Amino acid sequence: MLGLGVGSSVPQTAYLLTPLSSERVAVAQGGYFPKLLQRRNGELLATFKTNAPHIGKTGRASMSRSTDGGRTWSTPVTVFDIPEADDSTDALVELPDGTLIFAAVSYTWPGAHYTNVGWKADTYVIQSKDDGHTWTAPARVNTAPLTWAYPYGRIVRLNDGTLLMSGFGGYLPIVNEEWGRKAVPGEPQKPAAQKGQFCFLVRSHDNGKTWGELTVLSRDFNEVTMMAMKDDSLMAVMRSDKEAYLATTFSTDKGHTWSQPKKILGDREHPGDLLRLKNGDILLCYGERNKPYGVRAVLSHDDGKTWDTAQTIMLAADGDSPDLGYPISAQRPDGKIVTLYYVVYGERDTEGVKGNAPANAFLKGIIWDLPKKH
Repeated sequence: MLGLGVGSSVPQTAYLLTPLSSERVAVAQGGYFPKLLQRRNGELLATFKTNAPHIGKTGRASMSRSTDGGRTWSTPVTVFDIPEADDSTDALVELPDGTLIFAAVSYTWPGAHYTNVGWKADTYVIQSKDDGHTWTAPARVNTAPLTWAYPYGRIVRLNDGTLLMSGFGGYLPIVNEEWGRKAVPGEPQKPAAQKGQFCFLVRSHDNGKTWGELTVLSRDFNEVTMMAMKDDSLMAVMRSDKEAYLATTFSTDKGHTWSQPKKILGDREHPGDLLRLKNGDILLCYGERNKPYGVRAVLSHDDGKTWDTAQTIMLAADGDSPDLGYPISAQRPDGKIVTLYYVVYGERDTEGVKGNAPANAFLKGIIWDLPKKH
């Protein structure tokens, strides 16, 4: 590969492209931020935000099913919705007895227009024992000492039955500098130790009924996904606050302590999803927020120690703006991989004021085969 970089602030790369066997499907119109769960019975469950643009108080968490390996999907149904708040399900797991646990965020702010002032966000869990047809009332998750929190990624079940839910959060009130904005005169002040975002995990020892024992993975990172390794150690991939790159961190003591984060991809390549493949490799899919906007993937052949970025897989390049991505994958019994992502076409319209979103938002799927090794 040849680094170009001349005349651009973003380093560019030349690629030798080869075709990738794949099939494209539509999952839902108006969908954002997908999560995907492959059940033991072979069914695929997709959850995603609907009924609002990227940011909007009418947002609700919806779910669709596929019984044919991701080729067709049922009409979305609402599974979590708190009035006057933006809601989505952001972490999922199926227990050995078939119980489904979805972790959801509900965040809101005073007034019609989005603002940091008075903003708050809480994490909830819902459970289903009838294949997702009915759900328990939302139960708020204890994320103390953090005072706002989003769940994110995949809920991990350790060999001893402990459930680990990853997420990110911080301390209220939010100040502009924490989210990369210019400070505003008169903003509330907070201790330096409480500024920024924190990747965390919480634990459940009773199959998701109660949660607590918060551990911080790292500061100045946000969207995080964990996976259990073969020896019950853990790996997580996290999005950095400022440059928005992905970094890995590891734990060998069931998530109580974590290694120093290591940058593995370029700036504005995020967020990441981790999946152990049947051949033993680990698949990392991520949103590409540099042109051409889309979805890419890389493989690790050594349990996340290194990543084969020389063989980057371009799964999608159909974005008109960086408002896209959040890919998540599952591998079918036949070896094919199903990757879901969202994309908003047209001019970027985060709050729907330009008329593009959410009508021009689409949840899409790619059914694809791993490239053949040369």
